[in-house]
Amino acid sequence: MKPDTPFLVALSWAIIDYHVAYTCSRCRPYGWCPRVVVARARIRAWRKVCDQWRP
Repeated sequence: MKPDTPFLVALSWAIIDYHVAYTCSRCRPYGWCPRVVVARARIRAWRKVCDQWRP
């Protein structure tokens, strides 16, 4: 994690890492957990912001 990474983005990575290895109480039997969907969207949005501000 870079020092300028927001806490919620770092937390999103932790959520995805956890769900690669385990399942939680909200995980669906047929696919991803809603928490993973939100985490992926948050990371995509952060990458988009970083790409816009990159020199």
